[in-house]
Amino acid sequence: MRAEQERAFREFAGERALWLRRSAYLLCGDWHLAEDLVQTTLLKLYRAWRRVDMSTVDAYARRSLLRVWLDERRRPWRRAESRGEVPEVVDSAADPSEVGRRA
Repeated sequence: MRAEQERAFREFAGERALWLRRSAYLLCGDWHLAEDLVQTTLLKLYRAWRRVDMSTVDAYARRSLLRVWLDERRRPWRRAESRGEVPEVVDSAADPSEVGRRA
């Protein structure tokens, strides 16, 4: 990447990082994951910077962010676990402090 393109990307990333982070938070509801999504989006945008039309760069960044979020949701370790039901009745035998007193 040429120095001029590098400078233009740095300016864009500096100006739009907060906006992208807020948009990512609206998608995922977690600030830490939102930061990861923005980093991945900016990395993908950096790789494609020469090909991006500057008149639609915001739309390109939004679309990239959405796709990064969708990719993240498809990962197997992000899937919710099925943990079953929590019992309604408290079992005092399961409480470690109570088990020690009975013996």
